[in-house]
Amino acid sequence: MPASVSDLYKAHVKNLRAVEAGIAQIERDLNRALAEENVSLAETLKKLLLFLVGAWAECRLKKLIYEAQGFSSANRELILAERTQAARWKRALEIGYRKRYNIPRAPLSESTLPGTAWFRLTAIQKILSEYLEPIIGLRNTLAHGQWERPLNSDETEISGSLIAQMNQENALTIKFKMSLIESTSALIHDLVSATSFERDFDVHYRHAMTARTNLSRRSYEKWRASMVEKKVRGRLKRDAAIAALS
Repeated sequence: MPASVSDLYKAHVKNLRAVEAGIAQIERDLNRALAEENVSLAETLKKLLLFLVGAWAECRLKKLIYEAQGFSSANRELILAERTQAARWKRALEIGYRKRYNIPRAPLSESTLPGTAWFRLTAIQKILSEYLEPIIGLRNTLAHGQWERPLNSDETEISGSLIAQMNQENALTIKFKMSLIESTSALIHDLVSATSFERDFDVHYRHAMTARTNLSRRSYEKWRASMVEKKVRGRLKRDAAIAALS
C-alpha cells in the first residue's frame, strides 16, 4: 500500500535533516583541511560538499511540495513529471504563481500579472537559473563519477566548461549558493501555503541578495588565509603552553 502524503512528508523531512547533518560535517572537515593546507583532501571534500548540496536541493523541494496546505496532488504530479530537478523547481514556482494570482492557463507575463508580482517572479526565476541549475548540474556530473574530467551530456567529449565551473567552486561559494537556494525555497513556500508572500518577500529576498553580494565580493583567498593563520596561532599558543608546563 502506498505511503500517505503525510508519511511521505515526514520521510522527506527526515531525509533533509540527515543530508543537512552530512553537509555540516563535511563543512567542518573541509574547513579543517583548508586550515591545515591539505590541498588534496580539501579538493575531495569540496566535491563531496557540492554533491551533498545538490542532493539537499532535491530533498528541500520534495519537502516543499509535500507540505500540508501546499500543492494539491494533481499539482504535485505535474511537478514530479518534470525530468530534471531544475525543471521541477521552475514548475513549482509557476504553479505557485498560478494558484496565488488565479491564472490557470494564460502565460505568466507582465500583462497577466500585477507589476510587482511580475518583477518578483523574474527575480526568483533568475536565482533558479543562475545559482540552482549549475549546482544541480555539478551534482549530476559528480554522481556519474566524473570527478576529474567531466564529460558533456552525451559523454563523447571532455567538457571544458564543466571543468572550469567545478574549479570555480569553493567552500565559500557553495555556502552562499546554498543560502540562496534556501531563501528561494522559503519564497515558494510562502507563495503556495501562506498568506505572507507579499509581506515577507523583501525579508527572504534580502537574504538572497546578501548571499549574492558575498558571492561576488567576498575574497576566498583572504578567508582561506585567515583560517591558516588562525590554525598557526592556535598551534603556537598550544606549544607555548606545553613548554611552560615542562
